[in-house]
Amino acid sequence: MHRKTKLKIIIIISLIAFCDAFYLWYDWIFSVEQSTSMYFLPTSDISWWSSFCDINQTLSCSSVLSNPLSQIYWVPFPVIALFVYPIIILISLLGYFKKIKKTFKILLAMWIGWVMFNWYFIYQETFKIGAFCPLCLLCSAIIITIATLSGTEVRKKYIENKKK
Repeated sequence: MHRKTKLKIIIIISLIAFCDAFYLWYDWIFSVEQSTSMYFLPTSDISWWSSFCDINQTLSCSSVLSNPLSQIYWVPFPVIALFVYPIIILISLLGYFKKIKKTFKILLAMWIGWVMFNWYFIYQETFKIGAFCPLCLLCSAIIITIATLSGTEVRKKYIENKKK
């Protein structure tokens, strides 16, 4: 697969992940409001709210997001993701237009932090919350896909340089 094609894929899936994170943030607001009445949304009765990804007790975005364990220092997972994906998009766009070099090395290096964060969040879901957020798992899958695409490109460049 060509370098620019990989960057296009990374940009597209990062846009999907950003939209996913935005929806999760929106879902988090309603989940927290229902469980704690903390944010005083304009409607006083929000019992109508239900996330489309609330499949059952085990697969439920709202169950995960309303749990305080889905936050790091009072910042929910979706808010962190809302900052991460634009950075990925920016790096990928700069690499696509050849404004920066070693785009894939940068993405791969950043991947270490993303994976540590994702594994921490999956650990919380699995062992402490006891429920899974399907949309959060989608974000994790996208991070792994970005790492795979970046890793294959870095490896390809390494092999090319070694042959020279």
